[in-house]
Amino acid sequence: MKRPDPARAAVPPEPVPEVARLRPYTVPAAGRRPFLRLDFNENTAGPSPRVVARLRSLTAEEIGCYPDETEARAAVARHFGLGEGQDVVLTSGVDEAIRLVCDCFVRAGEAVIILDPGYAMYRFYATLAGADVLEVAIGPDLSFPEPAVLRAVAAGCRLLILGNPHNPTGTPVPEGLVADLADRCPRTLFLLDEAYVEFGGTSALCLLPGRPNLLVARTFSKAYGLAGLRAGALLGDRGTLSWIARMRSPYAVNGAALAALPAALDDADYVRRHVADVRAARALLEEGLRRLGLTTFPSAANFLLARFGDRAPAVREALRERGILVRDRSDGGVLRGTLRIGVGTLAQTARFLKVLESILADDGRRRPGGERP
Repeated sequence: MKRPDPARAAVPPEPVPEVARLRPYTVPAAGRRPFLRLDFNENTAGPSPRVVARLRSLTAEEIGCYPDETEARAAVARHFGLGEGQDVVLTSGVDEAIRLVCDCFVRAGEAVIILDPGYAMYRFYATLAGADVLEVAIGPDLSFPEPAVLRAVAAGCRLLILGNPHNPTGTPVPEGLVADLADRCPRTLFLLDEAYVEFGGTSALCLLPGRPNLLVARTFSKAYGLAGLRAGALLGDRGTLSWIARMRSPYAVNGAALAALPAALDDADYVRRHVADVRAARALLEEGLRRLGLTTFPSAANFLLARFGDRAPAVREALRERGILVRDRSDGGVLRGTLRIGVGTLAQTARFLKVLESILADDGRRRPGGERP
């Protein structure tokens, strides 16, 4: 076998500038299953039994064929009550929806506005599209920075991406803001990520008619418990979505997800019960955290932020040692010293609070004077 000439050795390829600018997004997913997983805002109860039954009924032919979106698209359109001139594009979770919008409509150098801190994938996909990413800072009380957003959009941008409710704060977008902006800035595109809207807040779906510059992204990972299947949807004006439909992969959503979607949407009672349970558990969690002397922030999502101060990393590790995972957001800025805690069932929430109380009591006994956090 001929050896390569050292003088003509291959050079590792350089990535495109947009990839070189990316901040890597790491997902600590390995080995999570034995734990009580309150770190990724998952549905800890799982999907409707109808979904499990449908997946078990998949035939060899269904698995061996390329996926057919017809039934699932129709079910999603019915579920969200899409009207004349509106359409849906199914996506592999909300992440792909964000990527498709950025790739389709954002030119290199154009401004994309996001909130800071916010969901990392907004910046990730806007950066890949070559955008000039502009951040609007959330205030110290973690409330929605409405005046700052108004000023930023007025200064000009191609795309504004907002979480409704916002992740990681759980803050809903103020009612009336999006409609006002979309009407005043017809050449700006507005993307509302409503991954958590079932748990609180008001959906922008009713604002779609007459606003081709407004898109709503929904996921079936949270309230519907399909995170492992990766199923989402972009909803909006048919003409706007036709451009995205033109450039997306025809088989972006896998066959198992497409089979599960109609079954999940058909069991509305299951989702209503789950959402009610989460809201009750969220209230219990908030009350319990405050009873332990911790500052919490209002949330309309299936998670809460609590401030632990400089002990946040140690508390996170102590919880992990006791079989519970939470998300550490304490690395800086307005989130310094905070942990994001997903809301599970009432029983899981009671377990979490009992374990946390024990950890804080042990920590208080070790500190001079036995002070609490």
